[in-house]
Amino acid sequence: MTHRPRRATTTLALASVLTVSVASGCSLFESDPDPSDPAKALAAGLAKGDLAGVPLSGSTPAGASTFVTDAYEGMGGLKPAVTMTSVTRDEGADTAKATLRATWDVAKTGQDWTYDTTASMTLVDGAWQVAWSPSLVAPQLQADETLRLSRTWPKRADIVDALGQPIVTEREVTVVGIDKTRVSGAQAAASAKALAGILDIDPDAFAKKVATAGAKAFVPGLTLRRTDPALTRNVARIDAVDGALRQPELRQLGPTRTWAAPVLGTVAEATAEQVKDSKGVLAAGDDVGQNGLQYRYDGQLRGTPGLAVQAVTTGADGSVVDRREVFAEASKDGTPLELSLDQKAQTAAEAALAEQTERPTALVAVRVSTGEVLAAAVGPGANGSTLALAGKNPPGSTFKIISSLALVRQGATAQTPLSCTPTLTVNGRRFGNYTGYPTAKLGQIPLQTALAYSCNTAFISQYRKVSQDQLISAAQSLGVGEKLDLPFTGFLGSVPPTDDVVEHAASFIGQGRVEASPLTMALVVASVMKGETVRPTLVESAPALPAPATPLTPAEAAVLKQEMRAVVTEGSGKVLAQVGVQYAKTGTAEFGTTNPPRTHAWMVAGTGDIAVAAYNEEGESGTTDAAPFIIDFLKRYEG
Repeated sequence: MTHRPRRATTTLALASVLTVSVASGCSLFESDPDPSDPAKALAAGLAKGDLAGVPLSGSTPAGASTFVTDAYEGMGGLKPAVTMTSVTRDEGADTAKATLRATWDVAKTGQDWTYDTTASMTLVDGAWQVAWSPSLVAPQLQADETLRLSRTWPKRADIVDALGQPIVTEREVTVVGIDKTRVSGAQAAASAKALAGILDIDPDAFAKKVATAGAKAFVPGLTLRRTDPALTRNVARIDAVDGALRQPELRQLGPTRTWAAPVLGTVAEATAEQVKDSKGVLAAGDDVGQNGLQYRYDGQLRGTPGLAVQAVTTGADGSVVDRREVFAEASKDGTPLELSLDQKAQTAAEAALAEQTERPTALVAVRVSTGEVLAAAVGPGANGSTLALAGKNPPGSTFKIISSLALVRQGATAQTPLSCTPTLTVNGRRFGNYTGYPTAKLGQIPLQTALAYSCNTAFISQYRKVSQDQLISAAQSLGVGEKLDLPFTGFLGSVPPTDDVVEHAASFIGQGRVEASPLTMALVVASVMKGETVRPTLVESAPALPAPATPLTPAEAAVLKQEMRAVVTEGSGKVLAQVGVQYAKTGTAEFGTTNPPRTHAWMVAGTGDIAVAAYNEEGESGTTDAAPFIIDFLKRYEG
């Protein structure tokens, strides 16, 4: 070691410590190399994770670089920004200290992990050497520790009803799978196939999944609610399979597997594509909404993850022996999503359709006074589709409520006579009434009777008096056909413009290219009952939807109510009187290419403050194939 004589200058006599400015670029002593140079090299090396070229004592650059690489490995690809902020040297000494500032961009919120470390340097044979220490990487980091960044999501917020009662919340489930720490090789494959048979899942696919999983992995086969009969009746069989494990967990679920499932949506582990598209928000293993409201409001429900940087000690087998937290940012809870769904109403609607396994069915109930969607259910035959709120099918004769409004706007009243003939030909297309139409109601009949008994030809006969644009306007006044930005997956119907006379004629009876969902037709009934256009509300926090260009007036609604009342008192909706229905309309709509054509069956109804629409993918009439759903629903809900 070289010893320098003390320089007894007046300036140095006044101070025991001198500081080198980062920007100075000069040495404390003219004959000595500048200690800021190795300090800057150290800062650059730590930022790159490579200390090659940094003069070290206590370790080689290669050994120190290996430690840094290992230390950074658990930081998710991140590396720090490191700068030298100052260098100090004792008067006349061959030692110096450098202060480094490291900043890790670990948080999207701007709360970075920032810390200072101190590097000790010694002048050896005219060159400065940095004393290697793991604490140069992070304060108090030990030689057997590495850094690990972890994120912790808060509990996903619930989806709740208008009373604040949970609809979707954490519920107990059991994940059934194969634990490969207990079984391996050919036995693992055999166990996987045996368990798949019990769970009724694809045995070959599950066996392949087990085979490709890690040697210590738990491989899930199926997740079941704790009370699911498929679990409770098979516990003994599951436990008898070598390596089978029942793992209890909490999952965000609705009241039952089918309860408003197409509306609520599901939550599952993010796909690789979702992780990529999130631009750093999501990571592998994070749960995310996959469809429905869980998808649309995923950001609100999942909240903001907390994060922690830990100094971790691992054993020879890679298991964590010890850990300590060196930085943390708290998670922020998500905000519950409040829906208008009434739990009693939705449960009643689900029950009313529970036996409909052969074909798609749906039922929607709306509160007349507010437009709140109280129930939106599909039967098992709908296979979890969005039919209730977003179905697109011709509404058939339920559309005659809209045609009636268009006629009222041309001066008609409930007593205005229309010609109801057995058939009517428009530009070569022959239209007729439904099979079984009462012959006593043919001839000149009031508009009210035409609606009550659903005479097709009476309405189609008005195709010259009412234009397609006037039908479109009437539809919009009853909440149908406008393209609004709904805060949920829904369809408000469509009445396309047309210059085709036959298509225009077909529009009067809800065919041609006219489409609607059960939600659409429930809103039509609600608007008539309220005397003004009713907009749907499902997500309570969503902004109000705009009014139509030509709103429905109370006077117009009064005529429509009179007509729809007649449907119940004398017409095709008399079957609904038993459950207190005041207003109704039946409907069938032809579809397909068979002869005779198949028909969709509709029934819409209103009682008290409730408007209901029921749909059956195929049925002979609304009276026989849709009305029973409404009767069952109202008995369960209001009984």
